[in-house]
Amino acid sequence: MKRATKLKLALLAATALTIAACGEAKEEVLAYKSVDECIKAGVHDTATCEKEFAKAKEVHERSAPRYANSRSCNADFGYNRCYQHQTGTGSVWLPFMMGYMLAPRGRSTVYTQPLYRPRNDPNYWYTGRNGRIASTAPDGRAKVAKSKTSPPKARTRTVSRGGFGKRSVSSSS
Repeated sequence: MKRATKLKLALLAATALTIAACGEAKEEVLAYKSVDECIKAGVHDTATCEKEFAKAKEVHERSAPRYANSRSCNADFGYNRCYQHQTGTGSVWLPFMMGYMLAPRGRSTVYTQPLYRPRNDPNYWYTGRNGRIASTAPDGRAKVAKSKTSPPKARTRTVSRGGFGKRSVSSSS
């Protein structure tokens, strides 16, 4: 009887771990450091790589993590990895865009967003919403939870509290 109970508990635990590991549905994305890296991967043509990089830069200006001062930004992204950005009402500090992600949406649509590398986890890319991107293959392919590929919202105000993803941010929709 004890053996049967232990077996049931082991199966229950294994099932729970399997369910937890599956989690959210994942989709394949492409992540690159630069336009040149995208072109060399050979997945998209030169025009697509350039167009999507330009889109990612536009999204970066609207949705990058914003900081009131360089010290706060440097604490999250590292020394000399932030710059001052002028807005209509003053200036904020933004981290440099370290790469970009292309998430396919159907046959002809691609959703693109900027990627960042925080100081405390420099070997991985993160989205502007603090979503970690898995390791990428040499051609830039990675499997990512679908929620991490959703469009970041434009940021209009920032109250820095320290730590990438640990600040209060107001955003407009």
